[in-house]
Amino acid sequence: MGRKRAGFADLQTTRLAFSQNEARCPTCHRRVGDSDEPKLIHTFGTAEPTLATLTCQRCRTTLTIRFVEPE
Repeated sequence: MGRKRAGFADLQTTRLAFSQNEARCPTCHRRVGDSDEPKLIHTFGTAEPTLATLTCQRCRTTLTIRFVEPE
C-alpha cells in the first residue's frame, strides 16, 4: 500500500477555540490546536498573526488556519 496523498484545507476558528483544541480538521475531523505546533504567519500592520499553517497528524492534510474574532 502506498502513502496517502496529502491535501490542503482551509479552517476558520477563534483563538480561544484553537487554544482549547476545539477546532477540527475539515478532512478527518480530528481535533487540532496549539498542541500541534502551528506555524504563525506574520503580516505587515498587525500586532498579532491572523494566519497559521499546520499539518494534521492523522490525515497529513496541510491546514491553513484563519483566526476570526468571536461573535
